[in-house]
Amino acid sequence: MTYEVAWEGRGAVKRFFGHVTEDDMLQSVLETESDRRFDDLRYVINDFTDITGSSVTLPTIEDIAIADIGASHSNPSIRIAVVTTDPDIEALVNHYANSPLNAYETRIFSSMEAARVWLGPTCPPLSP
Repeated sequence: MTYEVAWEGRGAVKRFFGHVTEDDMLQSVLETESDRRFDDLRYVINDFTDITGSSVTLPTIEDIAIADIGASHSNPSIRIAVVTTDPDIEALVNHYANSPLNAYETRIFSSMEAARVWLGPTCPPLSP
């Protein structure tokens, strides 16, 4: 497993590290969306700053979008921030964000601080 999920108030932060596989990416979504706290979420931060690579393909991103459509019937109020400077991850996120299947507003940021500012008051700032 190349990710960990940290729950905080009204959000979840998924930190990815190492080489991210398709299974890990999809599993991280299913784990979050099946958690009892999901209906109270207002944001998800996907942090890819510690990855060494990815084997995630566009069909997996489409599978994630389809899962999100189902989850959005339970909670349509989530915003997704993706923290990365990796061009491959940026391309995958842009594919998701621009897909007609996309259920959640999604933006890319180069820092965790910028992501938290965009998410607003429901997202606590990083501790010093």
